[in-house]
Amino acid sequence: MAKESKTKFVEVFGTLEWAKVFESNRDRASWNEEKEGEYKITVVMDDANTQKLKESGCAKAMHSVEGGTKVTFARPHKGKFEWQGGAPAVANVKGQPWDFEVDGYIGNGSTGLVRVAVYPAGNGRIGSRLESVQVIDAVEFESDGTGSTSSFRDLSSLSSQEVKPEVKPKKAKVSPIEDDAIPF
Repeated sequence: MAKESKTKFVEVFGTLEWAKVFESNRDRASWNEEKEGEYKITVVMDDANTQKLKESGCAKAMHSVEGGTKVTFARPHKGKFEWQGGAPAVANVKGQPWDFEVDGYIGNGSTGLVRVAVYPAGNGRIGSRLESVQVIDAVEFESDGTGSTSSFRDLSSLSSQEVKPEVKPKKAKVSPIEDDAIPF
């Protein structure tokens, strides 16, 4: 008889922040170069979801913040084993795969479900890995254009296909113009 896996999967609901869950925006900080970066997302959860996460055995650091408890989940781009790495699955409210060309990046303040694997990592430690994200209520991504020092990288060696997709420009709000108004 095969040994039963001790991996548990837990889904928590909350407000999503700093969603770096696409290959084009994964975190490429210098401290995780051996993994070629990682995918991560921060979730601010209410008390019930925080309790569910704690009961799963998840050992991630959790911090009290205004609005709940904050935790960041991650997944390497390249893991020790193939199944450990790669971008997590991302879905829209209907459960369909996120269409990056239409939906773009996930903005701070979006709400959603985050699925995490919680597993024994050896030596009595408990590991966790970001598995998937389902965005329930999307907020449009906005950038001030400054980025952080950890997100800057030399793009000269990448092909144009690796650099794309780019963030879509915001759609202008159109307001009706009165018949006698001058449009300039």
